[in-house]
Amino acid sequence: MALWAASQSLRGPALQEMLRTYEKHQFHIEIRCTFANWIENQFWNLRQNRDEMTAICFRDEILNLMRQQAQQLESIMTQDSLLQWSRMTKYIDDFSNRFQNNPVNLLEIVVECLETETRLCQEAMMTLQRTGNSSEWNNNSNNTNICSTAEDIRRVCSQLQLVTIEAENGWKNIQQLGENLNILSYHWNKFLSEHPECRYPPTAGAKYPPNQVQAFKQRQGLWNDMVEIIKCRREAELTITENFTKIVDGVKLLHTKVLAGQLFEWKQRQKTLCGIENLTVKHCEELKQIQLWCESSLDAIWRTKILVEQVHAVCDKNLMPNNEPVKPRLDIIFQELESLLCELVKETFIIMKQPPQIIKVETKFAASVCSLIGTKLNALSGLTDVKAHILSESQVRSIQSGNFPPDLEASGKILNSCKPMQFDSQTRMWKVDLTNMKIGRRASTKGEEMVTELKFAILFTSEFAIQNKKIVVRDLSLPTVVIVNTNQTANAMGTIVWDNYFSSPNREGFEVPKEAKWPSVAHMLNTEFQNRVGSGLTEENLQFLASKLLGDMNPMKVDLSCAAVSWQKFIKIPNSEFNQPFWKWFYTIMDLMQSNTELKAIWCEGSFVGFITKERAKEILLGCDPGTFLLRFSSRKPKAISICYTGIGDMGQKVVEFPQPLDEKNFTALKTLSECLIDIPQFVYVYPRGISKEEAFRSHTNKAPKLPKQVNDATSKENGNSIYVPLLTWKLILNGNTNSGSMSTCTTPAPETPQSMTTTVETECEMPDLSGNYMEPHDSIADEINIRENLQAEFPDQASFLGHSSYDNSVM
Repeated sequence: MALWAASQSLRGPALQEMLRTYEKHQFHIEIRCTFANWIENQFWNLRQNRDEMTAICFRDEILNLMRQQAQQLESIMTQDSLLQWSRMTKYIDDFSNRFQNNPVNLLEIVVECLETETRLCQEAMMTLQRTGNSSEWNNNSNNTNICSTAEDIRRVCSQLQLVTIEAENGWKNIQQLGENLNILSYHWNKFLSEHPECRYPPTAGAKYPPNQVQAFKQRQGLWNDMVEIIKCRREAELTITENFTKIVDGVKLLHTKVLAGQLFEWKQRQKTLCGIENLTVKHCEELKQIQLWCESSLDAIWRTKILVEQVHAVCDKNLMPNNEPVKPRLDIIFQELESLLCELVKETFIIMKQPPQIIKVETKFAASVCSLIGTKLNALSGLTDVKAHILSESQVRSIQSGNFPPDLEASGKILNSCKPMQFDSQTRMWKVDLTNMKIGRRASTKGEEMVTELKFAILFTSEFAIQNKKIVVRDLSLPTVVIVNTNQTANAMGTIVWDNYFSSPNREGFEVPKEAKWPSVAHMLNTEFQNRVGSGLTEENLQFLASKLLGDMNPMKVDLSCAAVSWQKFIKIPNSEFNQPFWKWFYTIMDLMQSNTELKAIWCEGSFVGFITKERAKEILLGCDPGTFLLRFSSRKPKAISICYTGIGDMGQKVVEFPQPLDEKNFTALKTLSECLIDIPQFVYVYPRGISKEEAFRSHTNKAPKLPKQVNDATSKENGNSIYVPLLTWKLILNGNTNSGSMSTCTTPAPETPQSMTTTVETECEMPDLSGNYMEPHDSIADEINIRENLQAEFPDQASFLGHSSYDNSVM
């Protein structure tokens, strides 16, 4: 399979020429890939024997292999295997029809294709040798820039494969020289048995009979041939040893670029996705690419290990005087390969899907662990069970210092925490999904330590046995906080995000800085909001948040690049305006947006201003046409949205009105925010998009048919049956003067109550019909109060859903 591995590294014109060769002969490249090892083993024999009998045997054997492969694919019957089975059956029919009566043609096609591959790979190797890239590995390995591009890594993999092929060809040369030496040794021994007088070289100056002189000449010829072969073999041993050294250097460089570079960065990016349940498509594709590079490294290590053992067994048998032995160098190379293999096995055992970073006691949670080289490693070792343990910070420190904790259950016990690895055909990885884990107990806090600040980690362990050598693999999860009730979620998440974004990669335990620069905090807030809501924060939003975190300083006039945010102020000290810590206020807003599909869509479309002050909103709206409104988060009322708009005052001047904010109760009572915004006539244009509210929000309204206008006293008819539809009224006071008539009403049927009929009626939210067909307008605040009291008396359980009817400027 060495030739096929090298062929896969071809690029540009060489790759195109190889593909054209296969297309010309209609020899399917998938057959070449699937049976690469077997085809290459036959290749050396096919080049020497091209008779019809050899061709028939080759045709029958490859058809038999194809049928066996089809049977295996048919038994699996996943989506991928079904497609592969379909293609394989077509290939079987094609081969049977084309080569049933002409097997020699198949033999010639295979030989030509593989000879083309060999030539192209040799040309690529010569190009590398001319440029000297493979010999520059030592210099490049000292490069501290491990953030290598994918193209750099692919180049290293290609060089590594080609040098490995060169080493394998060198071993074949050593074997051939050994066979030649054995043949000469046979003739030498035979000659000495036939000419015992020639056991020793002739004495200088002595005279011998002509036949003996001729025998001595024959003896000298055999001796010279053996010396020449021994010399060539010695050079071949030195050359292959140099190639082994190049391979070791290449693997070290590849590990630096992939394990210490790409995989490390992948894990760092995984931190920022802690709030996302599933990995993004891009994140999964990155891991698949890293997997291919790791498999390439394992392939080079394993093939080289076998070669080193083979060369070690035959080298230094015919050392000439003053020749330095090769075996000591091979011993060092073998030890380095063992160390690189152990490093690769350990580093590629990773947590593919992190467990939740906030875990509630006695609540199920899941995680996925995989081996990036498990597909190849399974053929070399036995994969065992994966076990999970919860560790405290002191236990994590102990592992980091190299001391494995004796009691892994000292900090708690995880139920359903052991499961064997299995092959996942979809990801082509050996992995395990621990889907029903549960923390049965957890160590209690000590002293003044808060539950939401106590961090744990989940340790996943397994053991691989490779050639009777056991390799223990383990990986630690990101820090997690264990809570006992959901009220602790906000503070626990604050602990987690501070750890994920500001901790040092090489820290001890769970150490985190006590403060962070504002640009880093701004990046964290923006990333968290974008991951949860779908779109990030604007610069004006971040300036608003900076003013809340950093005090009364004006972020427009102060350089924030050096401003620091302390951990205490971020999560512990209540803000005088919010009456709660900054993070808890910010988290509740994110939670509101994340849990409401409509609000997320409005935000992503750009119809939501979000984080700005009341003063800034007023400044913006005074510069807009009457009827312009904007949506912002309330600065004083938690988890609430404030809608402000431009109106016309009594003297004809522009005024900005701030109705009471909408909180979760309003969102429960109302059908959709978009319907209410469309129904209120004072709202015309949405800022900052500058388009009509219908254009901005119509796509988010409920598509269900509206109730007929002939509804009197909340009674409707459907299929001849009377249906009682209790109505809830949400009052939006548009200015402080309740007698001015500038009060708008959103009417929506109440949730079902025991008094209502069992028939379900779609809720509806629309402006009242002032003609009196749908609902009488309220001429005074007294009418509103009477209606509210009547509804509350009739439906006491639904009283909490009634909107507010008073104007309270303190909660804007």
